[in-house]
Amino acid sequence: MSAPLLLYIHGIGQQPAAEALKAHWDLAVAGRDLGAQSAMAYWADLLHAAPPRRTRGQAAGGADEQAFAAALMQHLGGGPAPGRPRAKVLPLPPALRKPVMQLFLNAFVADAAAYFFRPELRRAVQQRLRAALAAAKGRPVTLVAHSLGSVVAYEVLATLKAADVNLTAFITLGSPLGVAEIQDLLEPADRRIPAVVRRWHNFADPADPVALDPHLAADFHGGHTEIADELLIASDTRWLWGFSAHAAAGYLAQPQVRAVVTDAMRMDTMARFVVARDVAERLAAVPTARHPVLVELLEPGYPALGTASDPTPEVPQAARIAQAAASLATLVDDPQAARIDPLRRFVAAHLTAAEIERVAAAHQDLRVYAVWASSPKRKLTDATVRAATKVDAAGTSFGARGSGICWAVLDTGVQADHPHLKGRIEAVWDCTEPGPPRRVTRAKDPDGHGTQVTGLITGQGSAPGGPPHQGMAPEARVVVYKVLRDDGVGEDAWIIKALDHIAARNAERAGGLAVHGVNLSLGGGFDHTVYGCGFSPICAELRRLWRDGVLVVVACGNEGKLRVATPDGEVEVNAPMSVGDPANLEECIAVGSVHTQRPHLYGVSPFSSRGPTADGRAKPDVVAPGERVPSCNAAWRGGQPHYREASGTSLAAPQVSGLLAAFLSVRPEFQGRPDEVKALLLATCSDLGRDRYHQGHGLPNLMAMLLA
Repeated sequence: MSAPLLLYIHGIGQQPAAEALKAHWDLAVAGRDLGAQSAMAYWADLLHAAPPRRTRGQAAGGADEQAFAAALMQHLGGGPAPGRPRAKVLPLPPALRKPVMQLFLNAFVADAAAYFFRPELRRAVQQRLRAALAAAKGRPVTLVAHSLGSVVAYEVLATLKAADVNLTAFITLGSPLGVAEIQDLLEPADRRIPAVVRRWHNFADPADPVALDPHLAADFHGGHTEIADELLIASDTRWLWGFSAHAAAGYLAQPQVRAVVTDAMRMDTMARFVVARDVAERLAAVPTARHPVLVELLEPGYPALGTASDPTPEVPQAARIAQAAASLATLVDDPQAARIDPLRRFVAAHLTAAEIERVAAAHQDLRVYAVWASSPKRKLTDATVRAATKVDAAGTSFGARGSGICWAVLDTGVQADHPHLKGRIEAVWDCTEPGPPRRVTRAKDPDGHGTQVTGLITGQGSAPGGPPHQGMAPEARVVVYKVLRDDGVGEDAWIIKALDHIAARNAERAGGLAVHGVNLSLGGGFDHTVYGCGFSPICAELRRLWRDGVLVVVACGNEGKLRVATPDGEVEVNAPMSVGDPANLEECIAVGSVHTQRPHLYGVSPFSSRGPTADGRAKPDVVAPGERVPSCNAAWRGGQPHYREASGTSLAAPQVSGLLAAFLSVRPEFQGRPDEVKALLLATCSDLGRDRYHQGHGLPNLMAMLLA
């Protein structure tokens, strides 16, 4: 049987060169160059050989063409045309609606008018698709048509017979075939589904101004199939400034579209890719913006995609990263804006769509394994807490106060001069700028989140005239890595830079660990279409650190409640499978939240994320007090209180970190043995009588751990 062909036909406006456009669509749908598996029926040069000179809404040509353009423009945004209902207002914010509509009126109306009212152009455009189909004769063809290209495809397919093409699927994206003015000019005019079409999938985004009527099934009939209409909402990218709901690559990057294409093409959905799907989606949504990415390099001996073997001699890891960073600098338009930052196993950068396409094209020479999103991570913040976990009793009976233990806090930084933390901060490193971590001598924390987290692990003090406050391991040392900006948002790349630094410090330390554990009171979403659950780039680096002997404690997230619309209004419901990334990593201790004063009575906090993980594992591992937890106030000067309350799994995780630091300080034989420490922690928890996927193993009990 002949190899299947994925055939594209594009839509309105000026386009890149044919091969560049094909490569762009290949990356969106498959994450790699499909080579001879795909082809582009290219026709932009017929209409846009030179930059268009038409102004907004203006169409060249005769009176009929101008009348059509005027009626279509009136229908779409300028008011009701005679006998036509007015189009609904685009579901976009006003600031975005105007530029999107201008783009639509300039490009679509003028191009559609030219196509329908210039017979020689119409024939020439159709001939491009006919030629591509003829070249594929004998091969099963999956035809993907975008925008006005769907009109071209419909008219060509309507004239073909079964012997002319073996069409496995017809897929339309952002199609204007539902617009009445377009239907009036179709040839043939009977709106019959072409006989060669056995499977027709139509995808439309409600914010797409070209797919004004996204439902085609009611308008086209007959044939051998029915049209499967499906609305798509690009929720991951719609918030981006400059977002275009009509972008072809944006449609192709959506999981629903990918699933139909790969099924029709009999492609392996688990096949290797170079560009991850979420990266491709963002590139399509805002092609001119810079996007934070992680370029992962191949290990020596691993063959590049499309090669049979690796002829490259083994090069030291640091040299490979340096070479890749230097090569990447030659591919970008502005190295300073690209923020190229070599890490231990990745090269982080902020790249445009065009630059990422260059990286993908040169991936074999660059030895690139994959381009991942450097995903955003956020703090997880949504009363004394030591008694619930028996830390007070353990401090009194065993002297478990964290002496000799160093813990790393990856957060917004720390207000190092807070009296509670006096003598406890070993160092503060800023990882948010390109280059190696930069040591900070006068550490501040405008956000305050990192200071709260640090104060729950270590230190002690009291507000004037107030009760005393102690961290869970008040004598432990803490090294703080700033991986979140002052607004509480960061990137995977910055976190990985901190983990690299910790690993290097531990490797230099003979006879023990320089850093015994890390706390991450941060997290983000998880997309199962991009990587396996617990196998994102940040998870891979945390797994390495764990296997090197470092305990990893992660807040599981505050996504345990969802607001759902019902006929009776919005209601809140608990959300299973809401544990975020990297808390879904197996080689970590994921911490949920419980009521602070009465955990046995009130149980798990409503906001605390719940398991199972997307691949069916039980998470969280444990829970700790996370409601109205008092800790250090970074803005303690100028009459402000020394301590303030906050809630969230962000406040629960550092209590477990501090508890483990206290444990290791009096049980040094467990240092560097995270698997055994985790097993002992889980085995000695106090059961709260709640569901395993809500409470994990329950509330940690330091006394029970030490006695065990």
